Amino acid sequence: MAAPIDRAVDRAVERGVDGATVRAERFAATGLRGPGLPDAPAVVDALLAVQGQELQPALWGLSRRVAPSSRPGRAALNTALADGDLLRTHVLRPTWHLVRPRDARWLLELTAPRVERLMASTERSWDLGDLGPGTDAVAAAVADGPRTRAEIKAELVARGVLDPDAPGLAYTQMLMHAELQRLVISGPPPAGKELQHQSYATFDDRVPAGYGPLGERFDAEAAVVELWRRYLPGRAFATVNDLRLWSDVTVRDLAPALAALLDAGEAVQVPGAGDLEGLTLVATAGTAEAWAGGAVARDDPDRPVADLLQAYDELLMSYRETRHVVLDPALPPPDRAGAYVHSLAVDGVVAGRWRWPAGRTALDVQWLRDLTPAERGALDAAVADLDNYLD
Repeated sequence: MAAPIDRAVDRAVERGVDGATVRAERFAATGLRGPGLPDAPAVVDALLAVQGQELQPALWGLSRRVAPSSRPGRAALNTALADGDLLRTHVLRPTWHLVRPRDARWLLELTAPRVERLMASTERSWDLGDLGPGTDAVAAAVADGPRTRAEIKAELVARGVLDPDAPGLAYTQMLMHAELQRLVISGPPPAGKELQHQSYATFDDRVPAGYGPLGERFDAEAAVVELWRRYLPGRAFATVNDLRLWSDVTVRDLAPALAALLDAGEAVQVPGAGDLEGLTLVATAGTAEAWAGGAVARDDPDRPVADLLQAYDELLMSYRETRHVVLDPALPPPDRAGAYVHSLAVDGVVAGRWRWPAGRTALDVQWLRDLTPAERGALDAAVADLDNYLD
């Protein structure tokens, strides 16, 4: 069977891949189409890291990728975070991500130096001075158990490490440095606090020893190869610059790791066609074989599907050069101004923005175009799913 599949891939590569095909492949690869995964931790495993500064919407985004028969509600996902099955920290870029415990250490080792350099630029522009002493104080504050942001701040002020009149950014940067130095990470809610309350705990109490898939020792080159291996299956077709934006790892480091995967036959390069002409996209060998064999189905135009995407869904944030495949060139691109930060896609193409509901109320949407009656029915089904999740 291998030879016919290889010939099919070769023929498909000669044709190239266009935006509509890439869009369908990405909806499947990121888990928004297909049978779904067994639980939310499995979703984060498959995606490696999930951007999550809007925490509750981010958890909703995970739920959409779980098999319908076992799809969790909001309380279950917050419990997974509290129990440490999922962790939330600043990694890859200077923003929150959800990761699995076994991946936290090696991802931070790989990307923290670059993030800290970017943070240093911010600190200079704000004239925040040396925030280094604050990281040890943050670690000491959680040594006896998890603490909330407010509790840690009060202790830093009491110790004289943090000026009570300092701008809020100073304290935020202290916490981020402590995360990047692998001193603290998201913790369970302290006694008497609400489940969703942000807390911090000692890093080694929540993260196993070693470097996960890399073993007991960290190797930077092996880490970049692992980055490619984990990024591609959950993203389908992507360019080197797509991964560069997502990971903030330089092209200089990404290129040799990709070359190693190409030489080993683990990855395939495919030329872009149509609206992707001039670009070179990369996919795993398995993705390329499934694509060449027509295994991924596109949405049925007679049965539209509406997706309530969180603002920073991996379908939107995993790409740089090729993010436009989910946008309609005839419509103005959505932005994240104000409260309408989340995106509504209809049959895979962004058609509006929506606001996270305060309760069981009619969904507040800003449309980019008019919907057909069938599309409005699809939106009603998506809203019903959101209501069920929030219960």
